[in-house]
Amino acid sequence: MAVPDWEIVIARHGPTAWSRAGRFSGQTDVPLSAEGRTRAAELGRALRRPLPERILSSDLIRARQTAVAIALAAEFDPHQISISSGLREESLGSWEGRTRAQIASTNQDGFARWLAGDIDAFDGREGLAAVARRAVPVLLDHCAERPRSTGRLVVVTHANTALALVGTLADIPSDEWADIPCPGPADAMVLW
Repeated sequence: MAVPDWEIVIARHGPTAWSRAGRFSGQTDVPLSAEGRTRAAELGRALRRPLPERILSSDLIRARQTAVAIALAAEFDPHQISISSGLREESLGSWEGRTRAQIASTNQDGFARWLAGDIDAFDGREGLAAVARRAVPVLLDHCAERPRSTGRLVVVTHANTALALVGTLADIPSDEWADIPCPGPADAMVLW
């Protein structure tokens, strides 16, 4: 895949009460916790130099709250954040809201597949190939529509969406996506 002419930073949203409890969030719209707001502000301070020229965010509230914290720390107008549902987390079906222990006790086969790094669609999960099909065009279209001048493009998203973006943009075979180092909550990685 052609590398966009941007410095791209993939940022993951801050922690939520569900992440603290070990619950799968998926596309359930869970806000940041107090810790998440603090860590999002810290991430914003870490990403303020060089200044973001653009900020893209998933439309889920935990990502939007993180994007606003990054924007405020970088003196970037929060009203200029581009929001897209294409950057949402993978839909996790019936796993959403449940803990790892709950899934392991009721769905041993599915849980074992997940632990083994299976990124395909199963148990009502969307699968990372489908996530890539909706997330990558959002990023590439944004890059194509807005030529880079200075600064960087910050994309605020979720763990599985980050894997799909990085795996696709770096031309990593999909059977290796589960091995890609993913940013932790309120952390980021520079692609280019």
